[in-house]
Amino acid sequence: MGYHQAGFDVVGVDLSPQPRYPFGFIQMDALAVDMRFLRSFDAIHASPPCQGYTAMRHAPGTKGAPRLIAVVRARLQASGLPWVIENVEEARGEMNAPAMLCGSAFGLRSHGCELRRHRLFESNVALSSPGCQHGTSPVVGIYGGHARIRAARHGGRGTRDAWPNGHKPVAAEAMGMDWAPLAEMSEAIPPAYTRFIGEQLLAHLASSRLSIRKDAA
Repeated sequence: MGYHQAGFDVVGVDLSPQPRYPFGFIQMDALAVDMRFLRSFDAIHASPPCQGYTAMRHAPGTKGAPRLIAVVRARLQASGLPWVIENVEEARGEMNAPAMLCGSAFGLRSHGCELRRHRLFESNVALSSPGCQHGTSPVVGIYGGHARIRAARHGGRGTRDAWPNGHKPVAAEAMGMDWAPLAEMSEAIPPAYTRFIGEQLLAHLASSRLSIRKDAA
């Protein structure tokens, strides 16, 4: 959604069906997409599965999860297009100088709690980041189908899982995703992040095209 908000026409590719996806969608292995088709786009965003990088990678159900960042990067580099790879903080060791985005920099919050949800973005385009702007508010985490206060001193760690109107309104406000089910929000990137990245990609594309026109003249 964030890339759409930035001004891109979006087409998604995923191995799993996405019946709620609001844009053009192709169900297939993204690594198997024909290179000529990839090159028909202006830019590519990839979010390889994060389970192989998270602290839960040894848990039942995620043990042995693939770590595909290097494979995805090689494919994107071969495309010759501007590209972005997104993943979790724990993947930093496999990413090249990623920009880190934090919900606190975008004012993402709900019920007096701030959303941090750090995510890394690697690109062959220079990306800026506003950095963290952590306050003193409690931190809310959106994961596992729940909206949870994370710090024990604020009643978190399972002792504050009850909200006046349930988990979904809290998650929707914090993530900026009032259209999405809670399960999808648990896995999602806040649209504010991809809008911020998308605006930088569009600026790069506009600058590149201007440079080409000047060279041609």
